[in-house]
Amino acid sequence: MKSKPPAGLALMGDAWPSAVQPHLSTPAPGSSLTWTIEFVQPFPALTTEDWCMYQAEVEHARDGYGHIAAGLWSPSGELIALSRQTVTVFG
Repeated sequence: MKSKPPAGLALMGDAWPSAVQPHLSTPAPGSSLTWTIEFVQPFPALTTEDWCMYQAEVEHARDGYGHIAAGLWSPSGELIALSRQTVTVFG
C-alpha cells in the first residue's frame, strides 16, 4: 500500500460483509448493488501496518435492500474517505 494507498483501501472498503448483515435474524448471502468511495485530499501517509477506523451506518433497509453511509479515518483521526453503498440481501 505504500505506493498506491487509495487503491488498496478501495479494495478493502468492499471486502467485508455489509453493515446490514449483523441485523439479520439468520445468516444470508448479500452483494453490493452500487458502491462509491470518495477520497479526501490530501491523502495521509499510511503504511500496511497502520490501523484505520471504519464506521458504517445503515440509513434504511427493507425488502432485501439496504442503504449504507460510511467513513474511513486514519490512526490519528483524519478523515480519509467517504463511502455510499446500496446492498442486496438474498434469502
